[in-house]
Amino acid sequence: MPSSEEILEQIDAAVTDWTVSGDAMRCRPTPEPDPIPAVPVVSYTGREAARALLVRRLIDNHGLTRFTARRAVAAAEQGRTTRHTDLASAEARAATAEAAEHIGRAMAAFARALQPVAQAAAATLRQLDDALRAAGHRCLGGKPGRPAWQSPYGPPPRRKR
Repeated sequence: MPSSEEILEQIDAAVTDWTVSGDAMRCRPTPEPDPIPAVPVVSYTGREAARALLVRRLIDNHGLTRFTARRAVAAAEQGRTTRHTDLASAEARAATAEAAEHIGRAMAAFARALQPVAQAAAATLRQLDDALRAAGHRCLGGKPGRPAWQSPYGPPPRRKR
């Protein structure tokens, strides 16, 4: 490991060396690419994304033009009735059902993945409870015969008017 004197000499040499630009001390190696891809950033809000999705579904599934699909979605959003209001409503329900199905599958997979963790935590807490009882500790505070939620100091004082 270089000493502080050696490091200071190297800095002085870099600063006084006119063949090296002033940016030489500020450069850094190019970072390695992140192995985890970045989350894509959506440039519009959720409401705009929902509109775009419905427009895209109306174009793809029903052959509407982009202009007609946009007008149908805007009219449905404002509560106006048009020729394509039923199509827009049906596509919104279908998109919602598909999203709910995907979310349900993800939640079920999450619950299955978490089940071993919950079982291990329950087993560990049972062992802790058994160890505390064996050591003579009472797990719940308070006096015997009194509910755990009841204050040992009695009811709170009433406010005087």
